Amino acid sequence: MRIHSGFKAAILMTACSLVSCVSAQKSVDAQAAVVPGIEKFQAYTQVFPEKALITQNHATGHVGKFFFTHWKDAGAASLSLDATGAFSVSWQGGGYNYVGGPGWHYGDKNRVIGYRFEEDSGASYITLYGWGYDKAMPTSDPAHLVEYYILQRWTYDPSKDGVYGKTFVSDGVEYSTYRSVREVKPSINGPTTFYQYWSKPTQQRPLGQDHKIIFADHVKAWADTGWILPNMNNFDASDDPTYQVMAVEVFNPPKDGTASGRVWDATPR
Repeated sequence: MRIHSGFKAAILMTACSLVSCVSAQKSVDAQAAVVPGIEKFQAYTQVFPEKALITQNHATGHVGKFFFTHWKDAGAASLSLDATGAFSVSWQGGGYNYVGGPGWHYGDKNRVIGYRFEEDSGASYITLYGWGYDKAMPTSDPAHLVEYYILQRWTYDPSKDGVYGKTFVSDGVEYSTYRSVREVKPSINGPTTFYQYWSKPTQQRPLGQDHKIIFADHVKAWADTGWILPNMNNFDASDDPTYQVMAVEVFNPPKDGTASGRVWDATPR
């Protein structure tokens, strides 16, 4: 499971290897102007080339209209992605944790996420992943900060120790919900106690097909059991904005592997 530690120290290493640092900085300034408030997190304003290979330990930013995260605590894992939302995560076996993938720098209750995975050779899990945060709520209440997961594929079930909520159907797929609590753990707002919400399909989603995640259905299902998701579009946390990405996670992978696919915004217009 991911141990989150913020990305403010991420650098322009990959961007500067493919384009000039001056051009990259101009793109950074332009992106910050387009997204008022995001300049608080300088790493998030990075604009990478429209085809990028990310290999450093920590990196985040934008490729085209897509935001991405890329984080590992050791080992060898890389993320390649382009402006169409196509991406691939490659990893070597070892004792470390990696999480990364493309999406958006904020969550949207009404967003419909489209995706397709062509390859998955053993990721711990593939999931829609993000955060909600309410700075007005006391930090003593775990509901002030929520880390959420809508699982799609897995070799390890991270929801297995959670409290069951309900079972529901979204876009023809049956999901069950679970909630866990993290006691004083790293988060987008420093070490704190917070909830994790999970939606897990009865069957893993197959490769080689287009799929949809109707996010509003999951928000409602969580709320039906009193699990309210805080604001998913703010820059109030200390370390990161409330992003939403299609993430590939591997931890202590026993062998080398790859997961590849594409993500897009399928919200009806």
